[in-house]
Amino acid sequence: MLIEADLHCHSIASSHAYSTVKEMAEAAAEKGVKAFALTDHAPSMPDAPHVWHFHNLHVLPEEICGVRVLKGVEANIMSFDGNIDMTDFDLKDIEWVVASCHIPVIKPGTVEENTNAYINLIKNNRAVDAIGHCTTRNYPVDFEKIAGVCKEYNRFIEINESSLTYKPGSRENAFELLKICKKMETNIVVNTDAHYCSLIGKTTVSEELIKAVEFPEKLIFNADAERVIEYISGKRN
Repeated sequence: MLIEADLHCHSIASSHAYSTVKEMAEAAAEKGVKAFALTDHAPSMPDAPHVWHFHNLHVLPEEICGVRVLKGVEANIMSFDGNIDMTDFDLKDIEWVVASCHIPVIKPGTVEENTNAYINLIKNNRAVDAIGHCTTRNYPVDFEKIAGVCKEYNRFIEINESSLTYKPGSRENAFELLKICKKMETNIVVNTDAHYCSLIGKTTVSEELIKAVEFPEKLIFNADAERVIEYISGKRN
């Protein structure tokens, strides 16, 4: 298994996903996935839960079925200034934040505009841990600039299994991004973006690309669940 922690997963709170939190934990336990992040869409997406969903995540136990459940969110990038749709108050108890561009929320811009959105996000929002699915064809970017900023600010670039599987052009872009991250020694996360419980931990296409690039495991942050938990604990202190 490539990853021990799957850090981008959706529950039925995002209404185009189809599993409960318990079903997700059960599936993760069956597969040997030691941790997953519950990252339902932030409120600006049309089918997202109300912001109170994120305020109330504290009611969930830290572990379900022996699997560590990280309280997270997939925030929406709202502008090329890198603003997101979650306030500091909304994020105060959130353990893991992925931030992504979505067509219903922000229209794609030029390569420079899209790149600036991610760069400004990383530079100006300390709560964000990772950039989500930035290899899609909809938002062309300068991967070298983004990889450089992520390395400088100790943030993570996501290789998104769902995008690689379903989004045209994403495999080719991810291949180029992996080569750049390898050269620059920028840390990545490999996530499923699972919208159904059986997909948690399934990274078939990502593994093929990582093998083709000979990408070093030491740069795959979530290959080791203990490393993830240690990082989360450090954020709290």
